[in-house]
Amino acid sequence: MLTFKSQVVYLKDVPSGTPLGYGAAFYTRRPSRIATVPVGYADGLSRGLSNRGRAIINEQYARIVGNISMDLTLLDVTDIPGVAVGDEVILIGRSEQCAITALEIAQQLSTVPYEVLCSIGKRVPRTYVG
Repeated sequence: MLTFKSQVVYLKDVPSGTPLGYGAAFYTRRPSRIATVPVGYADGLSRGLSNRGRAIINEQYARIVGNISMDLTLLDVTDIPGVAVGDEVILIGRSEQCAITALEIAQQLSTVPYEVLCSIGKRVPRTYVG
């Protein structure tokens, strides 16, 4: 079982109508709480997931908002209570109640799961268990 995870490094409350990400590819539709995660396309998180992918935080799904940048991804955590800097963010893997699989991501990107997994970059630390 593979888990690709990171953590929240910054939280910001923004008003409705705030542009997010490079090229202002997303505008908030309501007052929102946005989490910044230090993972981007240089780490293997495809830009194709911009504005349509998701991650798991505190046993709930958070939507990716804005364009995924080279080193950062923004998540809308408005409806997830208690999110704090340092909280674990699962990009591929399972929590007790939620899962995001390589197959799910591959289907969103019209590719195969192996491409998703092989795209995870060298900057991402690996821990082998078992």
